[in-house]
Amino acid sequence: MKPDQWNEELRRDAPTLHGLPKSDPFVVEQGFFDRFPHEVQALATKPARTSWRLWLKRTAVALPALAVLIFTLHSLQPTAAPVADEASYDDLLYSSVADQMGTDEVLENADADDWPEFTTVTLQLSTDEALAYVDHNQIDLNEYLY
Repeated sequence: MKPDQWNEELRRDAPTLHGLPKSDPFVVEQGFFDRFPHEVQALATKPARTSWRLWLKRTAVALPALAVLIFTLHSLQPTAAPVADEASYDDLLYSSVADQMGTDEVLENADADDWPEFTTVTLQLSTDEALAYVDHNQIDLNEYLY
């Protein structure tokens, strides 16, 4: 293939690539390397100026991150268990009465209006649970079969 054919084919297949300028990208202007160290030194000796916009950008990034960190640490802390020493006045009254008198005495001295009405509770047990109950309470099932 001749170079003219290559150029024609490149123009047809890749017009953007063909349109790029044909120049050396590694050419620097005359005296660049003589001036460069002095320009860098001049920039290094200038005091760095931080603008308020830079601090605003930093704050805009840091505050949400700090909020997420605080929220995470707060949610991971265990909650305090209720203190067992805080008993109500009624609990103290009934516990002191029960400590002074036995259960039978409490039931004999109580008015019928003071006690809540108890209703029948129906409990559904599985076979394993019923056998465990019978075994735990040492119930003789032969008494109930005859």
